[in-house]
Amino acid sequence: MPTHETLLPPRTAEPLRNYRRSDSGFRCIEQDTRWGIFAVRNVSMVRDSILIPHACRHLKPCHQGQCHCHSETVKVCALRNLLVIIWFASVVHIKSAIIPPPWADPSSNPCAAQPRGWQLLFWPPDGKCYRIFQAGAAFIGTPCPETMELGPAAGGGGIVAECRCPPGTAQSPRDALCHRIYTRASCLKGQFFAPVPEISGKSRWGVCHDPESCTGKEEVYWPRDGKCYPKFSKGPCPKGELLITDEDGLAICSCSTNGELGRYHWAGSVGGCHEHYTKGPCTEPGELFLPGGMCGCHSKLPHYHESTGMCYQLGSIGPCLQGHHFIITNIITNEEIIRAKCVCKPGYILYENGFCYRLYTKGPCENGYMLVNSTTCIPVPCKRGRLYFPQEKTCYKIGTKGPCPNGQIVLYDYNVRPSVDGISYNGVCGCINILRDSEKCSDETNDSCESIPGMVEINKTCYKLYTQGPCTAGEWLVAQRMPKQSLWKKEESKPKARCECRPGYKRITENSQISELESNNLLSLGGCQPPTVSLAKFLNERAKLINF
Repeated sequence: MPTHETLLPPRTAEPLRNYRRSDSGFRCIEQDTRWGIFAVRNVSMVRDSILIPHACRHLKPCHQGQCHCHSETVKVCALRNLLVIIWFASVVHIKSAIIPPPWADPSSNPCAAQPRGWQLLFWPPDGKCYRIFQAGAAFIGTPCPETMELGPAAGGGGIVAECRCPPGTAQSPRDALCHRIYTRASCLKGQFFAPVPEISGKSRWGVCHDPESCTGKEEVYWPRDGKCYPKFSKGPCPKGELLITDEDGLAICSCSTNGELGRYHWAGSVGGCHEHYTKGPCTEPGELFLPGGMCGCHSKLPHYHESTGMCYQLGSIGPCLQGHHFIITNIITNEEIIRAKCVCKPGYILYENGFCYRLYTKGPCENGYMLVNSTTCIPVPCKRGRLYFPQEKTCYKIGTKGPCPNGQIVLYDYNVRPSVDGISYNGVCGCINILRDSEKCSDETNDSCESIPGMVEINKTCYKLYTQGPCTAGEWLVAQRMPKQSLWKKEESKPKARCECRPGYKRITENSQISELESNNLLSLGGCQPPTVSLAKFLNERAKLINF
């Protein structure tokens, strides 16, 4: 039965983004900024499929808000694939509408009149036609310099050909070559290459930067978002990779069965490297990825929940109700084993139904009302375009100074996730990028680190308990127990946290009194070795005893 389908062409400058619709329309495809990759729906013999050279690959449906993506190797063949789709459509008698790209107009691109003209651009300096999107160093017969590629651009009322850096790269003033951004490129060792703000219609340039210094020990700087993350954490990396530093001292996402990453490698069918004491690759409910490369749970772990008999990742929702998270609190108890608990997330409040809701959102209230404390809902006091400031009990217009310090303005509370918390009517003071870049504004905060459950301040830096924090490899940060009498005795302040070996690790230093180091609010007793080292040592000793 014939079907109607519209095939969209590739575009210049902008990536093709056809976001998935549940019942009809195209599947969501996202490709390189230069090519369009096309999915065909509801067509006999190619349903939910994409045509690539020598194969018709099946596309699984996208999750909400996600896209199908193709690798770099597909881009060169994209136009050829489009022609195959057109031919296939004619074979199965599909009525299709083809919208040509701007450079397919012979009036602005004489090469478009030739066979396969969609793949060609006219180069005025020599009057010849060249294939688009091919780098000068990789292909013979391109007019562009090394590392640059030929592409279409708007100019003079039509489309013109120009040489420019491929996507994901920028031109360096050091050698005039295009280099991958956020790598060392042509910079000095320890520096990274980053793009400068683009000027419309101009070449993309990059410059060398020194990484920002991180306050925490064993933290690395990730230049793509300007944040610091603990080494060997997932951080901004994709699933199955952890954050480490390369030979140039720059942060990269990687996984390996050897070296330091070998301790975090999962030998199962899924593979990959994962943080310890997280869900990681574990599929069974209530199990965490433990040192030694195994999934399991132990009642001695602070991650253990007695009621369910399972272990949960700290900071996750765990076994908790809506609005809670499963964390270690700073409350000192007489129990020998420290346990995580379900507490309301910061900015949330416990309501009478047992759930936690974010303040100044609808929460459990009726439409048109917002939650102001654990028992009270009030009508939303602000008109559209204004936000509520609880201390002043007044609404202020967004973008105005309002009650904010000099240089700051009224902004939305970006800590709120509307899809989870609902719309927030709470206003905050902050800086916009223009003011921050001009140094006319500074984001000042008076939030106390230790007022947040499960956090401790060390050397003016805030750390989460039961993570590596400032400790050495094999250790994690635990709350320092204090006897009750010390609460009212006037004694010299003691460290509020200490570094202890993670479960399964063994202290390397024999005499802890000699090796104990004290730094402000931290006690550290030296390094801890993983269970694999202890096992190897045990086996070596056994081998000597039986004269192997």
